Amino acid sequence: MNKEIRTLVGVTLIGILVGWLTTIFPKVHLQGHYLANAASVITPTNKVIYNQSSINIEFKKNNSYDLLYVSTKQAGFTSSGSYTATQHNISLDESAHEQILPNRELEFYEKVMISEGSVLSSDAMPYIPLNDDELLLVTQNGMIHFCKKMACPDLPTYSNTEPELNIN
Repeated sequence: MNKEIRTLVGVTLIGILVGWLTTIFPKVHLQGHYLANAASVITPTNKVIYNQSSINIEFKKNNSYDLLYVSTKQAGFTSSGSYTATQHNISLDESAHEQILPNRELEFYEKVMISEGSVLSSDAMPYIPLNDDELLLVTQNGMIHFCKKMACPDLPTYSNTEPELNIN
């Protein structure tokens, strides 16, 4: 009986230790290349501004990232730096920022959108892994749907075609 109690206590302690270690060293889903097509609506007085953009971010194994943000009006920026990710949040620490300027005068909102620290620069932005290929990133002004290695509409999940049936 005494040996059974020791075995039970030992197994319980090992289980607690394994559970504790998995919370200290979380499995981080953010590695690789992610794409998103985002849209925002800005409504100043007597005007509606629709901004659509393409976001391309690569999370590298050495905790660095490269980001490309370009609007449909060809204004944007590139950014790089380091990132910190937990099971629930990601923080981007920008070390380089370079604007992409079209050959025209920028509107005020475009100047703001491409300025340093304006887009995806918040500390501890919550993210929600949907599966191995998709995640939602919660920003100050909304959510962005990112998909790994391809644009989200190109994933089979979002295909509008009828599935092929093989009845043979």
